[in-house]
Amino acid sequence: MPVLIRDVNELLTEFRLQPPDLSLLQATHQSYRALLLQPSGPIYADTQRIGPKDLGEAADRANKFLEAARARGDQLAVTPEYFLPIASLLKAAKGENFPALGALWVLGCESMTPAKLAQFKQDCAEHCQVIFELDGAPGVQGNYFDPVAYCFVTRDAEQNLKRVIIIQFKTAPSRDDHGFENKQLRCGQTIYRFEGHDKLIKLSTIICSDALNLDAAVIRKLSDRAILIHIQLNPKPKHDDYRRYRTDVFSRSALMTNCDIICLNWAQDMEQYEAEDKKPSEWSNESGSAWYLPDDRCSVKDNEVLGNEAKGLYYTRHEKKRHVLHFHYDEAVFALTVPKVVQDGLAVHDVKVGPLVDARFIWDTDTRKWIEAAECPETGWSVIINADPEFAAGFEKLKDVQNRLHIERAISLSCGPHKIGEHWHRADKLDVCQILESEIVERATLQLDRNAGAAENRQRRLGKVAALGNILLNEQLPQPIKDLSGGGASISWSPHSPNTNVTKEGVRPALVAYLGESPTPDVVKNISDAAFELLRKEDKAHKNRVAVCYRTAAGKIMFADIKAQTDIAFDGSSMTSITGGE
Repeated sequence: MPVLIRDVNELLTEFRLQPPDLSLLQATHQSYRALLLQPSGPIYADTQRIGPKDLGEAADRANKFLEAARARGDQLAVTPEYFLPIASLLKAAKGENFPALGALWVLGCESMTPAKLAQFKQDCAEHCQVIFELDGAPGVQGNYFDPVAYCFVTRDAEQNLKRVIIIQFKTAPSRDDHGFENKQLRCGQTIYRFEGHDKLIKLSTIICSDALNLDAAVIRKLSDRAILIHIQLNPKPKHDDYRRYRTDVFSRSALMTNCDIICLNWAQDMEQYEAEDKKPSEWSNESGSAWYLPDDRCSVKDNEVLGNEAKGLYYTRHEKKRHVLHFHYDEAVFALTVPKVVQDGLAVHDVKVGPLVDARFIWDTDTRKWIEAAECPETGWSVIINADPEFAAGFEKLKDVQNRLHIERAISLSCGPHKIGEHWHRADKLDVCQILESEIVERATLQLDRNAGAAENRQRRLGKVAALGNILLNEQLPQPIKDLSGGGASISWSPHSPNTNVTKEGVRPALVAYLGESPTPDVVKNISDAAFELLRKEDKAHKNRVAVCYRTAAGKIMFADIKAQTDIAFDGSSMTSITGGE
């Protein structure tokens, strides 16, 4: 059946309640605070329920998360599909840890049978208004709902504060080889849409496979000046079918798709139990949680990018001119400051830096609390480069570099610049930060994506850098960079000399690239020309210090003859070709 978009403001009038004035939907220059929980497993899924395997353990984490959201004053709090125990939702509805006026909690909950849903509404009767769509399906049509609970405070007709929980159900079952959820799930038909008082910003949520059930008209409504939250419990969040709606959004006019898309999944390497006495299935999954932003609403300056990456939020640039920020895949709570989707005021006050991570919290088993992580989370980078001493030698000056973009830039130059512009090193221009519609991340410093092709490409690039380090140490170097011989040369990157990648004490920096084994003559020529042109345009003292090398099929290291490369001979005579003689 077609999905129905239902305006919350209209829905509330049926219960004599006023529309909530939610802070994150106010089109002002004041940013809002968001708190996102990416939990770990294991999960349990059978004919009776889907949710955390250990409900008590999950309730501890959930209760402390909601307690923190309330205490911190976050205006948005989100948990993923099937996570929040109903006991935690009921505790919040009855207790102190409910959203403050102006805040919204979007809580993906464990599955609920019709009986549990009715019981929950009854248990909340004296504390809050519980609203959900009527279920007209026959009793045999599935055992449980997949719910997301919107929690907020508004006023009734007499101006009294009133707690409200609107429960939305998933509208389409997930796909699996055995049709499990197709058989067990009771589906809803409605997606609720919140709207700010000034009608400039909207917010909606889709639940995992809802993404399979959205037509073009619905997608337009959900992406026009909006926050779209996509909560999931998904072993393959980047599957074509689950990201197709994003491709549709990104392919249309930027003016009509000014939206933030927040995808929140469970953590990596999940386990799924189907019975207490059975061995769990291992997903070996990536998380895929990410924040998607339009072209003009995200900073690409190193300060903001580095600040986010130090706390587990990593930058990429989508080919459809969107910024994509990827959350670290381990279990964590992310606290962010987020500029509004629309800021209705003087343009000089517009805040366009995108989400900034204030803190990353991890679960402490001793104190049973979420505590702020002091260290940058591991991405697999140090493990890869330290696996082999010979391999690690090429990365000696890169191993402890805190700015991951500096490392990526050094690697890009070392592998040879192709078509490269003056600002090639800016985050949104950097080649390894680019992602296609597949959303596969190939950044060398982020060994998080499980795609085999991406892993091979990363390893190939890293291998080139390691080989270049060995070449600088052991091979006879051409005249332009001859003073790098004899040891002491290292591969690095600095904003003070952004177009070079090799330094040595007492000599000028240089651009040296290694192209691997047996590149085609066209590749050698094009990269050599691009490298030379890059330094020529920069026009500094090191403008002729360029070398491009490769390995022949016979194993010999060859340096390219760069025709345009000239220099003054040391004896003061006429201009000579540095690689090819007079």
